[in-house]
Amino acid sequence: MSEVKHDNRMLAIGLALGGAACLIYAALSRHWLVDARVETMFGLRDNVVCGTCATTSNATFVDAIKQMSGNAPDMASSAFAPMGWVTMITCSLAALGLLVAGALGLAKKRPMLPISPSTVALLAIMAGLVSGCVFVATKPGGVGYVGVGLGFWLFGIGSVAGIAGAQLLAKINRAPDPDLMDGAMNPDDF
Repeated sequence: MSEVKHDNRMLAIGLALGGAACLIYAALSRHWLVDARVETMFGLRDNVVCGTCATTSNATFVDAIKQMSGNAPDMASSAFAPMGWVTMITCSLAALGLLVAGALGLAKKRPMLPISPSTVALLAIMAGLVSGCVFVATKPGGVGYVGVGLGFWLFGIGSVAGIAGAQLLAKINRAPDPDLMDGAMNPDDF
């Protein structure tokens, strides 16, 4: 019985590009955390409170909450703002790695690189999953103040699609293995 090989190149490229698009949206979105009336929205870097339509950085918002609440530990965490920045950077790196890996797959290139774009994407997604979850877990305000929004869900979808696409593209874009035995057994040498 012979094996049938399927070319997963287009599936891999589609997953990588779709994952990159979701991660780019997540990196730039202000809809990671929103309240039920969408009057307060948190992005990875800043937030908007629509009662006054004021935009402030997340660090400034956390400091203000700490001052108002008398430094109550359950109202604001110092990890919130840095984890937002880390998540934004990892989303951007993952998207860049997925885009480059997808472009190499489209071009059918298999370059010899010190680290493959697929590996960069996978490492960034893994770090982003941790920092993104810490970002959401340390949200300011009490229970029910804000919940997750579209940015968080697209981050999750982009991470899953990115992992699948990067794994498939790592196999497709892998540099050719050198034949270490080429010329080693020349009969004329004996």
